[in-house]
This record gives sequence, C-alpha cells and structure tokens, in this order.
Amino acid sequence: MPIITVSLFSGRSQREKDRLAEAITQNASQILKVDKKEVIIVFREEPHGNWYSEGVRI
Repeated sequence: MPIITVSLFSGRSQREKDRLAEAITQNASQILKVDKKEVIIVFREEPHGNWYSEGVRI
C-alpha cells in the first residue's frame, strides 16, 4: 500500500487538492501496478514562513 505525502504551502483550495490527489493516485496505481483503492495521499500544509531554500526563507 503506497502512502504518498505531499508537502505544500497552505492556501490551496480543496478542489485543487482533490484534483492533485486524483492525478497522483492514477499515476501511482499505474506505475506501481496496484489498485487505486490501495493508494493513500496525505497533504501536509505549512505556512510560507516555514520553508527555506539555500538557507533563505521562501
């Protein structure tokens, strides 16, 4: 059972997350050759102040 965690900035709409979860599930089930019902997607939303790239807040 693949469990896929997606980290992203907070503020995305529920519809955007639904569409992304559908796309990830479709691709993961095809690539990993598992049934879609076995794929779990977890969204972790964080505020912008918690993200850094090259030591600089983004």
